[in-house]
Amino acid sequence: MADQNLTNFDKIKSFLFSMPTTLLDLEILALDCQTTGANPSRGHILEMGWLRTRASFKNVVGESAVQVYPIRLPAEATIPRAVQRITGISAQTLEAGRSSKTVWNRLLAAANSPDRISSQEVCPAVIHFSRFEEPFLRDLHRRNGPAGRFPFRIICTHEIAVRLLPDLPRRGLRAIAGYYGHCMPELKRSGDHAVATAFVWQKMVHLLKSTCGITKLDELFDWLADTRPAGRSKRAFPMNPEIRRQLPDQPGIYRMLRANGDLLYIGKAKSLKQRVNSYFRPKAPHAEHTLEMLTQARDLKVTLTGSALEAAILESDEIKRHSPPYNIALRCRQRRLAFCTKDFARQAEFAHRDYPVGPLPDGKTIEALAGFDSWLKGGMQLNAEKGRNIGYSMLALAPEYAPDMDCMQAGFEIFRARYRSRLAKQAPLRFLTGLGAELWRERLEAAASSEMAQDQQDDIDGAAAQREVSGSEHVWSPDAVAGAIERMVRHSAHLIRRTRWFCLLSESCLAWSSAGQPAKDKKLVVFEKGAVLQRDDVQPASKIPTPPGFARSFQTRKNNIDLITYDRLRVVTTELRRLISEGREVELRLGPRKSLGTKALVKALQWV
Repeated sequence: MADQNLTNFDKIKSFLFSMPTTLLDLEILALDCQTTGANPSRGHILEMGWLRTRASFKNVVGESAVQVYPIRLPAEATIPRAVQRITGISAQTLEAGRSSKTVWNRLLAAANSPDRISSQEVCPAVIHFSRFEEPFLRDLHRRNGPAGRFPFRIICTHEIAVRLLPDLPRRGLRAIAGYYGHCMPELKRSGDHAVATAFVWQKMVHLLKSTCGITKLDELFDWLADTRPAGRSKRAFPMNPEIRRQLPDQPGIYRMLRANGDLLYIGKAKSLKQRVNSYFRPKAPHAEHTLEMLTQARDLKVTLTGSALEAAILESDEIKRHSPPYNIALRCRQRRLAFCTKDFARQAEFAHRDYPVGPLPDGKTIEALAGFDSWLKGGMQLNAEKGRNIGYSMLALAPEYAPDMDCMQAGFEIFRARYRSRLAKQAPLRFLTGLGAELWRERLEAAASSEMAQDQQDDIDGAAAQREVSGSEHVWSPDAVAGAIERMVRHSAHLIRRTRWFCLLSESCLAWSSAGQPAKDKKLVVFEKGAVLQRDDVQPASKIPTPPGFARSFQTRKNNIDLITYDRLRVVTTELRRLISEGREVELRLGPRKSLGTKALVKALQWV
């Protein structure tokens, strides 16, 4: 009797397993790889992550934990800097990594788990943009299990998305996941991507059923084979147009939000109506990251301000406070400020008698200045490891992009010979600021064309020097190295001057006229400790008040400038340029008897 019951049970089990499983109940592996290159012939897998789940789960992670395995690289392999930057994976991360064979076997164990209920002979593996991962998986299979059949039936959610959502601006994993309200961390890691892929799969399963009547796996593959991706006829933005059409024609800041309320981006505008609607023009030339953001933006919140300058200040402060993922500039990230000794050899967090230079942005400039005094005196030999690193820092280059040592040494000698007299007479700080001012003056004199004027603005933002150097990396010569050092000196001196300007601006009163209407009320903003203390509309003939903090010493002012204040004063300086370019009458009062009008500001802003 027991044998008969067992036979009946086996028949029922066989019948149940022969029934096609719906996509909703189909157990799948959501899978992602991070690699050093685009395909197995050019790269290696750094990390692999997956999870078992079903679209029917309320929480796509379900009861199974996400499994993530770093994979040891071959001895000769390296991780490109760009890959390290976007993944956060370094050689140290992989020290505890496993062999690719071990990870492959663990993946097979997850695919062939005995409690996985599926009628498929191979495991359904859901991958977003499988054209990237599949070659790596097949390579692992070829190297570790060549005798058997490939153990996965791959489902590409990107191929589904291009058919179901053809007019979305972008259909990458981050864009599609965000479109449905799922937040992904900035770093590209396999575990996070596997979870996002499972989330997108869940949404696609419901959309396939509601729009195409597809509920079974074979139906899905037949549909994918029989349909071709539709050409994008126009960009379809998920945000309701009425939200943006009702915006006022006034200055302020706007916040782009996901469906779940997550903040995506903060921007400023002279006219909220014009600026926000400019994003949604059918053929607007947006950068890739902007299109990715617009794919996710479902809602909008705005804050009105009294002027575009105040909007710019509020934008900077709000970006610091919330760190939205699609704001590239003005976020804190790992940035900090530092003060230097007069010989640039040591740094500190705060200004005092021994650390008077600064605050300066801690980064390539601080690195370049770190050994400046020793190098100027000839005590730093570039053939020693420390000297070589200083040489790379002064050129603002990674070693792989720098000239060879002989070329670099010859270029440094050309620079020393060119300024030998000055070097013999001046201390490092005086040498750098004096030579930097001369080089800046030469640049201003050469900036006759609009193209050169734009280059000047790039240099102010700290980018031009790096671009000029990296752009000439393939034609290094001793003269090019000497020129690169001059650019470093010019840029470093500019940052020191700009800090002094920020100290003046941090305790000031700023007034400006209306555009084309000087007889109307003027705008007034009072700064104290680099923050907006007061704003008002005043009569055109009104005397600008004396700033309340005008008597504060420069050292006190320096220590009041943190990263938030530093960026805020950068923004105010940029807005001053804009106001002057628009023909406004501008006055900056620095003390009881010290005031700069429009003409004086034009001259001052050329140097900061």
